Amino acid sequence: MKKINHKISILAIIYFSVMTIQGCREQQKQYISVDDGMFIIKNEPYYFIGANYWYAAILGSDGEYGNRERLTRELDHLKSIGVDNIRILVGAEGPDGPHTRVTPALQLAPGEYNEELLDGLDFLLAEMKKRDQYAILYLTNSWEWSGGFSQYLNWNGYGPIPYPTLPGNTWPGFMQYAGQFNNCDKCISQYHDHIKFILGRTNKYTGVKYTDDTAIMTWEVANEPRAFSKENLPAFMDMIASTASLIKELDQNHLVTTGTEGLHG
Repeated sequence: MKKINHKISILAIIYFSVMTIQGCREQQKQYISVDDGMFIIKNEPYYFIGANYWYAAILGSDGEYGNRERLTRELDHLKSIGVDNIRILVGAEGPDGPHTRVTPALQLAPGEYNEELLDGLDFLLAEMKKRDQYAILYLTNSWEWSGGFSQYLNWNGYGPIPYPTLPGNTWPGFMQYAGQFNNCDKCISQYHDHIKFILGRTNKYTGVKYTDDTAIMTWEVANEPRAFSKENLPAFMDMIASTASLIKELDQNHLVTTGTEGLHG
């Protein structure tokens, strides 16, 4: 009898181990990967229709600027017309106030976050998962409208941001200012701290770590990152490479994209 029980125990352990391995494999198949220039999911080619819905995480908030009823309605509509891949801003940077920048901001000061917007991002990803939709999440911005590179410069003593839409400022002047980000080690370090914070988060609605979340397709280094000058190009390339390497070090499951605009990047 003892021998029979011993055999049953061994078989149970083997079965449990096989099922655990199989479950891990199935989970791994849920992540979108690239093979020979093609997106792959569940060992099949992945084709998609995408949309740019940059403010979705703000709508997901339960705070003043949130509107979850609108968000879920619009996600349902996008799904109904075949849109299953959505590009989203993780969050804006900088103190709330300037009319030229997205309000509310996610990162109000280096390392200081709006908890309602973090909750909104959690809610958004949980809702997308329910609908089998995938997120492209961009982590900062070359341009002034969400803070981005210029806000990191402002935080580190480079002076006021020359918002190009305000009187007395120009787009060339703004681009010259923003291009300094590529050579600002402290700015890049703070940005990398932001990446570590976001990628280290666990979704409060699903209990799933962001690095394990199959609702995420890819992390994007920035929205339309640019060197802004030939002189900045070597430093720009180093910044992109170091940022992409950091993301892959923190998250081996998801893709990384630069977010560049081809030749403009």
